[in-house]
Amino acid sequence: MAARQSGSDSKGSDSVAEPVKTADGGGGTPAGTSALAFDFGENWDHYSRTVLDEPRLVAAIDSLKGLVGTDRLKDASFCDVGSGSGLFTVAAGKLGVSRALGFDVNPTGVEVARRNLGRFAPDLAERIEFRRGSALDSVFVGSLGRFDVVYAWGSLHHTGSMWPAIETVALLVAPGGTFVLALYNRHWTSPIWTLIKIVYNLSPGFLRKFWDWTLGSLMFLATWAITGSNPLRKERGMEFWVDVTDWLGGYPYEYASADEVRARMNALGFDLLEVRPPRVPTGCNEFILRRRPA
Repeated sequence: MAARQSGSDSKGSDSVAEPVKTADGGGGTPAGTSALAFDFGENWDHYSRTVLDEPRLVAAIDSLKGLVGTDRLKDASFCDVGSGSGLFTVAAGKLGVSRALGFDVNPTGVEVARRNLGRFAPDLAERIEFRRGSALDSVFVGSLGRFDVVYAWGSLHHTGSMWPAIETVALLVAPGGTFVLALYNRHWTSPIWTLIKIVYNLSPGFLRKFWDWTLGSLMFLATWAITGSNPLRKERGMEFWVDVTDWLGGYPYEYASADEVRARMNALGFDLLEVRPPRVPTGCNEFILRRRPA
C-alpha cells in the first residue's frame, strides 16, 4: 500500500489553514480540535518520494489543461491555493503561465513543493514560487495581489472555516479572471463520514493502517461498482491508496451542494461557467467560475 498514516489530501490539495479549535463554516462540520486535524504535509512527502514521477506530472498537466483550458493559462498569472506537493503549480508552469505562486500552511508541504520544482522543472524556478500561508489569513492573502487564474482544488473544505476561506481567497481573482474551485459534495452520508474521520484520527497508528486496508478495500469495490472503471486508474496524477488515507483522515471536513456554491459565488460577484459533478457522490464538484468585471 502506498498510503500511510498522517496522510494528505491526495485528491490534489493540502491543508491551507492552521488547525483550529472549532470548525463550523456552514458545511456541517462539528466542532474539531487541533488534535483531530490531519497532517497533510507528511503524506505529500511520502507521495512525492514513492509515487510521483514524470507520467503523473503529465497526467496533472492534461487534467489542468482540460479543466482550465490552455487559452486561459497561456501567459496568465496563476495561484495554487493549498499547493501541497506543488504538482499543479509546476503543471501550470509547464503550460506557459507567466508566473505561478503556490501557497500552503503546512511547512513540510512547502518544502516538498520546492523540492519537486527542482526535480521536475528547474528551468521554471524564476517563474514559480512557493510560500507558507493560510487561506484564512486575510493580511497574508491580501499581500499576494490579483491573479488571472486561481486554483483551489480540494483544499478549502479542509480549513475548518470553508466559507470564510472561500470569501478570502476569492479576493485573489482579478476582474474577468477564472476561479477553479473543487469542494466535497453534500450527500446524506457526509455526516457519517465526518464521524469516521474523527475516529480515524483518534485511532493509534496500527489501527489506522487497518482502516486503510479494510475501508479502502470497500471503497475500491464501491467505486468500481458506481463508475464501472478500475479505481487504480487514477486521474490528475493521483494514487488510489494515497487517496484512501487522505479521505479517511482528511479533517476538518466540510461540504456543500452545487446549488449552495452557485448561490454563494453569485453573491461574491462570480458567474458559474461550468460545474462538473463527482464520479462518486461524496467526491468533489468542480466549479469553473469567472469574476465579473468591476
